[in-house]
Amino acid sequence: MNKKAIIFTVAILILLVGASVIYFTMDRSSEAETANSSSMSNIEPESSNSQSAMPSDSQAENESQESKSETTSSEISSPEADALIRTFAEIGEPYTLHSRYYNQGEAKTEDAPGLGWDGDLELCVSDAEIKEYSESNIKYDNKSLWEFYASEFEDPCILHVELSLKNVDAENKNGVKYKFNANMFVLSAYEDLLPENQNNPEGYTTVGNYYSAYETYFDPHGPGDDYWSFELQPGETQNFTIEFLIDRVYLSQKDPFLAITPGREIFYGVMLRDLAK
Repeated sequence: MNKKAIIFTVAILILLVGASVIYFTMDRSSEAETANSSSMSNIEPESSNSQSAMPSDSQAENESQESKSETTSSEISSPEADALIRTFAEIGEPYTLHSRYYNQGEAKTEDAPGLGWDGDLELCVSDAEIKEYSESNIKYDNKSLWEFYASEFEDPCILHVELSLKNVDAENKNGVKYKFNANMFVLSAYEDLLPENQNNPEGYTTVGNYYSAYETYFDPHGPGDDYWSFELQPGETQNFTIEFLIDRVYLSQKDPFLAITPGREIFYGVMLRDLAK
């Protein structure tokens, strides 16, 4: 064999060996990547389930901050709300509801709240107590409606209120002269008196609307659409019963009270203290 043939043969062998080394190296690298990919696919679901089952430190911190925020908001106070609360009556205390009603164009002679009548009614809440929620304790005619509300509450119960109203010199200037409406009695709490909430009718839900059914039991009541209406002649006193379906959480709100108002702005109230005990 001549020298050129030997050199050619050696070159071919070197090429073959080099190709073999490259092939086996790439093959083993591919197997390693496949194995690693398979291993990762097996691990990921477990990791995902673990995150779902156990909240992260960040999630726990956020929940803690939300809870703290809720607690802090319940402790917010204002001089305006404090001053108004001090004028409210206690259970068993006679309380004058002074209102002025001005017809269009009539000159205002005093700065007094407009509750829907002109003159004075004297209110006395003689008793307020909590009754357990049960079908036998529901006096409101539409029991299914109260049952719906109760299903939405964490701990439904019934707030029973006994009160009397005396017409001192009040009269309606728009409608039946001595006809009044029990819709003026609504549940409320300190938070509703904060100026930022009073001035935010679209973005703020009142405590009473959040923790009680809108429909209440009222007795003696009128017929049909006049359910909430009653007549009270000057000098006459009438006893009434009102029952509210509430979530018991309402009682733990700061300074719960029975408000007397035809709208969101509150001027009069009777404190509902220590009913949660």
